[in-house]
Amino acid sequence: MNLKTVLLAGTVLGVAFAAAGASAAETKKSNAASATAAAAATPLATQAQIDALNKQIQALQAQLQAIATQTDAANKAAAESKAAAEKAATSATAATANLPSITFPNGIPTFSSADKAFTFQPVGRMQLDYGWNMQDTKNPDNRSNKDITDGFNFRRAYIGFAGKMFNDWTYNATADFSGRTNASGRLQTAQLSYNGFKGWIVDVGAMQPAFTFEDSISSNDIGLVERPGITNVVTGLVASEGRLSAGVRTFGDNYFADVYLTGDTVNTSAQTTGDDQHAVFARAAYRPVNDEHTIVHLGADIGYLYAPPQTNLVAGSVTPAQAHVVSLSERPENRYGGLGAILNTGNINVSDVTIYGGEAAVRYDSFWVQGEGYQVDLTRRFTPAATNDPSFFGYYAEAGWVLTGQKRNYVANQGAFSAPTVDKPFNPMTGNWGTWEAVARYSFLNLNSDTWATNTANRVRGGQQEVWTLGLNWYATPNVKMMLDYQFIDVKKYSSATNNTQVGDNWQSFGGRMQFTF
Repeated sequence: MNLKTVLLAGTVLGVAFAAAGASAAETKKSNAASATAAAAATPLATQAQIDALNKQIQALQAQLQAIATQTDAANKAAAESKAAAEKAATSATAATANLPSITFPNGIPTFSSADKAFTFQPVGRMQLDYGWNMQDTKNPDNRSNKDITDGFNFRRAYIGFAGKMFNDWTYNATADFSGRTNASGRLQTAQLSYNGFKGWIVDVGAMQPAFTFEDSISSNDIGLVERPGITNVVTGLVASEGRLSAGVRTFGDNYFADVYLTGDTVNTSAQTTGDDQHAVFARAAYRPVNDEHTIVHLGADIGYLYAPPQTNLVAGSVTPAQAHVVSLSERPENRYGGLGAILNTGNINVSDVTIYGGEAAVRYDSFWVQGEGYQVDLTRRFTPAATNDPSFFGYYAEAGWVLTGQKRNYVANQGAFSAPTVDKPFNPMTGNWGTWEAVARYSFLNLNSDTWATNTANRVRGGQQEVWTLGLNWYATPNVKMMLDYQFIDVKKYSSATNNTQVGDNWQSFGGRMQFTF
């Protein structure tokens, strides 16, 4: 390669490098220009977007304002509607403020005034008994009752009403249609009571005043189908159902006391001449232990029949010596088939009768026991042949156990027990079977006096009886109760004051009761 060639090649390379540099510079200048243009265009695009967003914001604000306006209108309408509803409710309340109400405690319709000062409710009690008296064959057979009745008997069939008035007065009126053939009924209760003083009640009318522990328990709540014999004898003289009475009772946390003036029972046959009977009795009880688990009850009773009932003094047929008579009698503690009295003293002419005795009861949770004993002393009147005054007595002991665990309640204003609580009424679908209770009792009654007196005029051979009773009670609901009783009965009775033939009997009975109350 010569010098000329080298120079020519160098010239060509220089021109090429120069052209390339110029081209690069131009490209750089062009890129810078493009960047400048883009930079200039970018602010213009962002402002457009801001304007668009502002318009959208303004539109949203307008929508929010419209919604707020609608909400205010809705709230105002709702407030007006609520105010109107409250006004209507107030008006309705004011309109019904003086209207009576009706409630159903234990399923019993009870009508009440608006101020609760007056109430009214229907009341009823239906007790249907059925039983057998199972006697053995005797040979020889000297029994005075060879075929004691069996069958049905409406023991009680009450219907009536009860309630209160002016807050402090209570009333109760019932009629009884019990028995096998009683179609007309009879007045059972017509009682008015004043309760205005705390712990005091004043009673007047036809009632069952609280004399003895057992008779102070409602027949709805007694543990066995019938009360013990001695209870029926003493209350039959001065108290019992339907007795015309006036008295007062007081009670508190651990005491009970009452005193009553009594007359005939309301259904005693009217007399054309002669006077009604008059008696007074008092009962007092104290509970030295009275807590959630244990109740101990101790009491005493005294009654005085100072004017026995006077027989019709029809001229020529009744003498003054026969004017005042009493007769003590009793059934064997059941009335199946309408069974009547077997023990009977016959008529005794008396000037007065005195009753005295005591009562005791204990409840420990679901177990309870009670017992009573009474003496009855008669003072003869115008009976020269008889020199002795007769006396009679009886007693009983009774115990029970609530198998399902509930407790018998204590009624303070009666001074006695009531039925156990039925907190789970019978409903097999929910596994509830009501309240179950087992009861047992021994009772003794002696209506004999001077049985072997040399002077036969002094002899009173009314008879004596001993009764063992086993019972099972099912309280299906507070209003429905079923009872089953099995009895061992022993009656000893002489034919008469001068005939020593034994006409009594011993036998067993089985029966029960279906009870419905409201």
